[in-house]
Amino acid sequence: MLRYPQRVTRAEIEPVYDAEIVTTEDRLPALPEVVDVNHTLTDEAAEDLANSGRENTRQTYEDRWAAFARWCAENGRSPGMPTTSKNLASYVSHLRRKDAPPGTLRLAISAVRHMNARAGHEDTPDTAPALKIYADHRYAWAAAGKGQRSSAPVDLERLRQMLAVCSPGTLAGQRNRVLLLLGYYTRARASELAAYRIGDLEFVSSGLVVVHKRVSKNDKTSEGREYEVDDPDTLAALRLWLASLEAIGQRGQQLPLLRSVDMWQNIGPVNARGQGLTRQAINNLVKSIAQTAQVDVADAVTAHGLRAGVPTDLGAAGYSAAEIKDITGDWSSDEMVDRYRKVGLRRAGKRADSGRRAAALSMLRVTEPTTNEGDQ
Repeated sequence: MLRYPQRVTRAEIEPVYDAEIVTTEDRLPALPEVVDVNHTLTDEAAEDLANSGRENTRQTYEDRWAAFARWCAENGRSPGMPTTSKNLASYVSHLRRKDAPPGTLRLAISAVRHMNARAGHEDTPDTAPALKIYADHRYAWAAAGKGQRSSAPVDLERLRQMLAVCSPGTLAGQRNRVLLLLGYYTRARASELAAYRIGDLEFVSSGLVVVHKRVSKNDKTSEGREYEVDDPDTLAALRLWLASLEAIGQRGQQLPLLRSVDMWQNIGPVNARGQGLTRQAINNLVKSIAQTAQVDVADAVTAHGLRAGVPTDLGAAGYSAAEIKDITGDWSSDEMVDRYRKVGLRRAGKRADSGRRAAALSMLRVTEPTTNEGDQ
């Protein structure tokens, strides 16, 4: 007899659910990623790297980055980081159309690269497109006669004119004389003048003061520099200014040498960064003094012109760029020194070229030189 399988009722069928298949591995807790502590930075090291670099350079880059970020926000873009190459190129194009100086475009590119590197994005963004725009703009500026110009050097002739309008009978005049003379004799930038402390002056004899420059842009090892100054006018100006500071209780060794002075001849406070004057204030003072003295190039004078004074005067005296660089020790290349040397020679009415070339070109005259019959 045939046997048929028993019928299974619907209730006896085990229901099937539409569900994700879960494996045994999926039920295990996720294991934390193994990180080698030797390849991580401590919080302190990360902070130090974020704040690395010279303070002035770092602040400049941060300001340029902030301007770039604002432009991005105003135009519906994200600055990053990482920053895209197209955002950088678009911003540089924006600066070009505003006819910003080429140096502003170059600084923006450097700042964006620097800030990305600080955030861990090395070699970001690709700067090739932005640099092409910059190069075209720089050429256009040069062709239009708007090439980058250096500050006019404050040589001894101009320095004397400027000192003549700084009265030693007022605190402001005393301060200004010290500013000008130290700027010239120590070839100091505005930021370096702002950094001088009273303790940086060492009067080693009645006729010699050693000025200690703690750090400078060219001081790669941060060892500082010493400048021996034996100019009588500088020594007298320093002593008079220090005596005035001592009379009002402001001659502490760690106090800044240069201080602000208001219209009532009151010494101003030291700012949060320990400065008596900012580099911007120093630059403004130098420009103002040059204009008051009616220096021939007053509109082109900045504080940097004081630094350029010595190589300009040495150039006028016939020293070569290599000799000036060796004598001063303040420049790492001959390029800028040679530029100042040429200015000095030309201000002295001499050709900047020399030797056989100068002799050959100088003999070419429209009017023939007269000769005496006895010379024939």
